[in-house]
Amino acid sequence: MNIENISKAYLTFTLGDEKFALPVDHVQEVVELEQITKVPHAPEYMLGIINLRGRVLPLLDTKQKLGLPKTQTTKKSRVLVLDIQDGDEKSLQIGAMVDVAKEVIELSSREIQEAPEFENYKTSAPITGLVNNHGDITLIMDIRKVFSMSDVTELNKSLN
Repeated sequence: MNIENISKAYLTFTLGDEKFALPVDHVQEVVELEQITKVPHAPEYMLGIINLRGRVLPLLDTKQKLGLPKTQTTKKSRVLVLDIQDGDEKSLQIGAMVDVAKEVIELSSREIQEAPEFENYKTSAPITGLVNNHGDITLIMDIRKVFSMSDVTELNKSLN
């Protein structure tokens, strides 16, 4: 089988004017924003916690985690319920706030270009590649760099 023809499903979403995608195998579900409960002494990027059918999930501002301006919630705002795993196969579910959840698309590995390389950008950037669709660029997000296990540990401390 030709490795270049292997397709993978990605969920696309927007943060401000920027388009992002992440592999659907990290996404448990996409839900509308419900009531947020603030948590004292939580990190700035943590919007609070939400109750998702009896499960309490930390809700993170994806824009702030990427160094973008703080999210302003609208009727189109959505929560991506993500499964974050560390190297020990431990996992934690979190809610990641996005401006608009778009669609699921199939991308083959040959359609994804490598992330730009300059100084330390490629090694520190939270993207694994990009798709250029006639000038409309979608960044492929590296979820482990955006929401690291050290963040998860910090979140667990604020919740306990």
